[in-house]
Amino acid sequence: MGAWTGTTVRVCLASALSSAIMLSTAGCSPELRPLVGVYVDQQGTAHALLRACDDDGRVRGPWLHGTVVRAEDDEATSDEAASDEASSDEAEEPWIGWDTRGLRQAADFPLFAPPAQWAAETRGPQTLQPGYSYELAFADPDDSYVYNGSVTFDARRIAGMSAGEVLNLDGVVTREAFEEATRKAC
Repeated sequence: MGAWTGTTVRVCLASALSSAIMLSTAGCSPELRPLVGVYVDQQGTAHALLRACDDDGRVRGPWLHGTVVRAEDDEATSDEAASDEASSDEAEEPWIGWDTRGLRQAADFPLFAPPAQWAAETRGPQTLQPGYSYELAFADPDDSYVYNGSVTFDARRIAGMSAGEVLNLDGVVTREAFEEATRKAC
């Protein structure tokens, strides 16, 4: 083998350092697990399913946020408005649905009626609205950087589901497949 030159050593060290930085940065994002689902009952009511990985059945800060879906054409014609919004430090996208803080017990409940003891903050109509994209989510109860549970959907997607089907991170599955996926995710 030939001798290592200063350039070779620097290239190897730079490569190793870059890999270490990339791996440590990737480790900061929480793992998204299929622990959240939405299903429609026999009466056509949408329900939330939240499953926990901890032994106490807890989740942190569950919430349901619906935000207006903007058409690409609308965004392209309002460059100035988008620039103004982006520069505002207090710009928060308005949402409808509900939001909680702190630890809560994982539960099954009608989508727009979280358990009363959660004391959820509600905003806007508490029914699925056309033109909105919804996210139902929660964080790990012990360290919110370990995992999250989440599912996104809209009114049309839920309306197209049959009673008993569950929409989760993996798509539409049976209730049994949802429960099995949650067990495997933990």
